[in-house]
Order: sequence, then C-alpha cells, then structure tokens
Amino acid sequence: MFTAVLPLVLTIFFTIFSQSVVATTEGTIKTVNPNHHAVIVQYHHVSEATPPSTSISPEGFAEHLQLIDDLGFQVLPLIDVIEGLHSGIGFKQKTLAITFDDSYDSIYTTAFPLLKARNLPFTIFVNPLAIDEQHGSTMTWENLIEMQTQGATIANHSQEHLHLLKKIDNETQLDWKQRIQGDILTAQNRLVEKLGIKNRYFAYPYGEFDEALKQLLSELNFISFSQQSGPINISNDFQSLPRFPASGIYANPATLKVKLNSLPFQIINVEPKPIIRSELESAPQLILTVKPNNIHYQQAQCFYQGEAIDTTAQLVEDTLVIQAQFNGPLALGRSRYNCTAPSKTSREYYWYSIPFITIGENNTWVD
Repeated sequence: MFTAVLPLVLTIFFTIFSQSVVATTEGTIKTVNPNHHAVIVQYHHVSEATPPSTSISPEGFAEHLQLIDDLGFQVLPLIDVIEGLHSGIGFKQKTLAITFDDSYDSIYTTAFPLLKARNLPFTIFVNPLAIDEQHGSTMTWENLIEMQTQGATIANHSQEHLHLLKKIDNETQLDWKQRIQGDILTAQNRLVEKLGIKNRYFAYPYGEFDEALKQLLSELNFISFSQQSGPINISNDFQSLPRFPASGIYANPATLKVKLNSLPFQIINVEPKPIIRSELESAPQLILTVKPNNIHYQQAQCFYQGEAIDTTAQLVEDTLVIQAQFNGPLALGRSRYNCTAPSKTSREYYWYSIPFITIGENNTWVD
C-alpha cells in the first residue's frame, strides 16, 4: 500500500565510478556499485514519558520525518531495501528504511499516525511473548494487524528479549545453541501464526551478537540487523546490518543529517571478529580493509565514545587499510568504534562502526 516516493532535492555524487569487486568477511566475492546504498534508522519509544535513552518526543520524530523529506530520501519498505541491494541495479534516489525495536504502544499511538499521514512504510521488530503477556506499555496483536494492513512490516526480535549471548550456569555451547534456536523459532512461528509474516528478518536484542550467533541466524536463513551505526551496501555482512540509532542522545537533527548523508565503505575485511570481552582486557585493535575509491584516506579518523583515538590509514596495493585502537579497557556493556573519512567529490563522509560487548568479572551484563 505504501508507494510513496519523496521529492529528490539532492543528487547522488558517485556516478563517475564504475562497479568494483570486493571480498566480504565470509570470503564471498560480491559486486559493489558505489552508487548503490541505503540507510536504516532505528527507534524505540516515541514519547516524552518513557526512558530518555531510548525515546524521541513526538515533535522530534515529526522533525525527523520532515528532515528525511527535505534531504530527498525515498523511504522504502525494509524488504525492498534488502532486495534492492541484492539486485545490483541501483536505487533511483537516496534511500532509507525506518525501523522500530520492541512493540511499544507509542509506536502505534504516536508514530503510526505521523507515518501514515506521509504514506511512509516502516518495520517493527517485536517480541511475541511481551505481546502475549502484555508487558508494560506494549501493543496488542490487533494493533500490529492494523498497521500491517496499512503496509507495515513486522519482524522477529526474539521471543523473550534475552541477552542471547549469555549462557546459563553449566550450559555447553551445544545447549546454548539449541536454547537460542528455540527462542528465535518460537518467536518466528508465533509471528507466522498471528500475522502470517513471510519475511525472515531478525534484530538482535540489545544489538548483541558474535560469530556463533551470526552463524546460527545464517543457518536459520535469517537476515539480521544490529545497532551499530553506518549506511549499508552489498559489501556489508548481512548477518549484522547496521542501523543508525535516532533516539535519545542520537536524536539531534543536525548530527542525524550528517549520518543520513553518510556513505558506506566498500568492505573487504574486518578484524577483530565480534566476541564477548572481559573488562580486564585491553581495547581491541580495529583493522578495516576497504576499497580506496574516492576516499580522502589521509583524513580518516576513528572515535570511541565521541573521542578521537589513534588511527592510521595507508594504501596497500589496491586496498586501503584503516587501523585504530583505544588506549585502555573498554567500558562495561556495549560500545563501539566509529570510523569516518571524507569523500573526495562531495561534502559527505564514509562511515563504519564496529560494536563491542564487555562484561564484568562476575559475568555482569548491562541492559
């Protein structure tokens, strides 16, 4: 039902570059069109009466929708964005998808009317157990059905919203895999039963994942979405597609504008692989290998918690290698390095983010 195409007010700058071939972190060769990318934004609550860190006011959300329009984005259903990236054809204009995590009722009462008024599609990643048991300020299945009939996409956010990487006492790796697989498939089956969904999209609770969880989602034929920031193209790992958080401290329209206009690196390889880290460990070194096309690599800079960290960037044959490391241990909970580099032909920045999970000595996890 949603077929809205927003007016194009900005042009895409990179038509002078031909397609190039890169190897992903899984070793698969993919063709990357530098013009062919998208941005996904992520919200939770749209309310002034909910936790500030995961909330945006109704006025702020309306301002974001106007900004998206002013910047000339077309807002597409998430499935169209993913299929469009795989097609290799290229989007006709700047492209964006809107997503929400959790089934908070403010999405239905506040965000939905604003989106509907602009005929904009969106996706909600939900926990079926929370809906069945009506946890807190949770929508009903009837709310979800109504939005679905109006073009919204409903997708899997796990059954219970657990820290999926956290093992229970004396749990083996096999036991863990079977338990988490059961949680994910229970949620998927409930969504099929109640809503008849056909997509196999999954958003990691808390944005937490590692290689084993990514592999499990791949085996179950899901495409998975995380919470580290960055635009996406076909060179991204489709088991950890980034989304720009746009609530709380990230709701500022001025900084969001820069993020929405960001460009994806053409990724060849990334180290380290995502794992759970101890608070006693030193911070990891990032080694990001990308295609150097159109990048002012001499101005590449990585950041940790908003502060610049030691960063180097050098050409190695036909690749660009960006290395960065924070001097000290990582903060407890979830954190990330963000790396940017200016474009040679526009005022935009290439953007990449890598997430980390740090737990305390007593297996302490931060919600």
